[in-house]
Amino acid sequence: MNSKLSEREMQIAMECCNGKSAKTIAEELGISKRTIDSHKTNIYRKLGISNNIELIHKLYNLK
Repeated sequence: MNSKLSEREMQIAMECCNGKSAKTIAEELGISKRTIDSHKTNIYRKLGISNNIELIHKLYNLK
């Protein structure tokens, strides 16, 4: 899966799995919430998923 996601996408995916909101992640990374939302859309598309629950399952089942 790491080859599918960019380094930034993987960082955001892990933060989402840790329960952080897009707003919190954006503030911590110094970028806009809209950018986080865009990255999440790309993450979901690349992994063929549609929500955070599936993201958590995908990330932790592949480790």
